[in-house]
Amino acid sequence: MIKINDIVTCQPNGNLTCDFVGRVEHIYERTVMVTVMDHHPSDRFKVAELMGRVIVAKDKVKTQAETVQQLKVAEG
Repeated sequence: MIKINDIVTCQPNGNLTCDFVGRVEHIYERTVMVTVMDHHPSDRFKVAELMGRVIVAKDKVKTQAETVQQLKVAEG
């Protein structure tokens, strides 16, 4: 469950070409608005153009807890 202020990892979307990390600012029905905190250097101009905010589909977002859990499962 995604909540406001969660730190999330996002998959590339139509705006950015690489995975990025951000903080959830607003939750919509099927999307979330994320403030970009860390991104690939190749996306720096696009992040600046978007003023650091991106709308991302909820199914393209993972919370830190989900990411850590997947890593633990992968390590076995």
